[in-house]
Amino acid sequence: MYILGVNAYHGDASAALIKDGQLIAAVEEERFNRKKHCAGFPAAAVRYCLEAANISVGDLDHVGISRDPSAHLHKKILFSITRLPNLSGLIAARLANAAKVHDLREELARALDVPPQFRAKIHKVEHHRAHMASCFLVSPFERAAILSIDGFGDFISTMWGVGEGNHMAVLGQIEYPHSAGVVYTATSQYLGFPKYGDEGKVMGLAPYGRPRYLEQFRDIIRTENGGFKLDLQYFKHDSEGVDMTWEDGSPTIGRIFSDKFIASFGPARLSGEPLSSLHEDIAASLQARLEEVSFHILNELHQKTKTDRLCLAGGVAYNSVMNGKILLNTPFREVFVQPAAGDSGTALGVCYYIHNVILEQPRSFVMEHAYTGPEFTNGQIDGLVRNSDFEWRELSDQELTKAAAQAVADGKIVGWFQGRMEFGPRALGNRSIIVDPRRADMKDILNARIKKREPFRPFAPSILEERVGDYFEQTHPSPAMLMVHQVKQDKRSVIPAVTHVDGSGRLQTVARSANPRYYQLISDFEQITGVPVVLNTSFNEDEPIVCTPEEALNCFQRTRMDVLFLGNYMLQR
Repeated sequence: MYILGVNAYHGDASAALIKDGQLIAAVEEERFNRKKHCAGFPAAAVRYCLEAANISVGDLDHVGISRDPSAHLHKKILFSITRLPNLSGLIAARLANAAKVHDLREELARALDVPPQFRAKIHKVEHHRAHMASCFLVSPFERAAILSIDGFGDFISTMWGVGEGNHMAVLGQIEYPHSAGVVYTATSQYLGFPKYGDEGKVMGLAPYGRPRYLEQFRDIIRTENGGFKLDLQYFKHDSEGVDMTWEDGSPTIGRIFSDKFIASFGPARLSGEPLSSLHEDIAASLQARLEEVSFHILNELHQKTKTDRLCLAGGVAYNSVMNGKILLNTPFREVFVQPAAGDSGTALGVCYYIHNVILEQPRSFVMEHAYTGPEFTNGQIDGLVRNSDFEWRELSDQELTKAAAQAVADGKIVGWFQGRMEFGPRALGNRSIIVDPRRADMKDILNARIKKREPFRPFAPSILEERVGDYFEQTHPSPAMLMVHQVKQDKRSVIPAVTHVDGSGRLQTVARSANPRYYQLISDFEQITGVPVVLNTSFNEDEPIVCTPEEALNCFQRTRMDVLFLGNYMLQR
């Protein structure tokens, strides 16, 4: 039985495909059309999923989308009636967007250029139930508490519950217009980071400041009854509406913060203007308040569920600083965060919601890694390498990892393109740029030569799973680079390039079983240097992570990377 799930007409459009409960493929549309966080319909992602399974659309038994326009319909109607004079244009745009969701069969047929008479049954899964399914139903836990927290989806910003076996029960939710994600996005905009997905930059800025505006943020977002409410005077989305585009390109969101925000904190920073201590302190206060609110919800959730295991999803679950503090601030002892925790992961959630909840099939799959995208054989790469202008040689598997480790140890910037592409926003050792974490200057070298990132943003360490306790104060696994732990005091000078200003690192724990080749590279690096850690950043230059060998070679060509390992081929300038 084949089930296709899609996230469409929303940021990070994506597709996932399962066969008899086993994940065949999952991928974001942006990797194919090269438009960051692409919205619209994920036609290329769907085509890839079908190709990976070697099937056609006619072989699909079920197709689902992570939107249900009929969910909470009475609340949407009431909101529309009360706001109609001010928001008529925006409401019309949302209705047009919802109409596409209703016509999923026709939209899929149009995207694939096939007749719409294929046999698959169509499902619409409420946004946050898809999020909840995406983390719990692929987790290693038989029973767990579940929290989905983001901006908005189907009129809900936050939903929590409990999962057991193939059942999920919703225990509570927070409705429009109250949203922790909106607070973070609005403040990011105020701080001069207006692009979709810029919230991660503010998380990186926060350790440079002091949370001296924490009381103000406690007024902006107030905790109550196991949830929270916003002081809506600080925002425009409820009273005036916010322009949003969810077409085929990168999504855009208009200004969310109101004039009261400016009256409270001063003029908003324009993008590109210098950052001051004021901006750093606002970021620190925002981050501290998000953590307080999240831990408030989680402590209440633990009381209700009486389980020490937690599954986390939604855009806010990308806040790895918050994630890394959950075990320190709540009674939970194990946390599972799915690699594509944001909206792209809802395509995965749709598949398993249909399979396990709607069809009542037993669970049989645990998502142990994120390598679910396209892969390319050495045979497919060979011609590209031979026709390039670079020196190259073909290596055995053993020679490959040793040569890469030596290049990293020699201070070179290494492009590493191997196996199946990762699902989610993080490069996890298959589409990565790797450098030596022991060199304090490597962060600046990477930014000057390739990444061009803001200097306050940290780079991440990949560490052998069994060595985490030697370098970090917490040992909880973080295979998807979605937790920040403190680096041990005596190791901060050993790996300065991946130690943030507050002594933390957003680590990726690497297991041999999940990625043998990347594990061996790090092991070989340890053999040379004594350090079981490398700096790992995504293989791209102000673009989506590279997907194909051609894109990897083009990125290598136009940047100042030193060495490229493309499959079993080593290319040098």
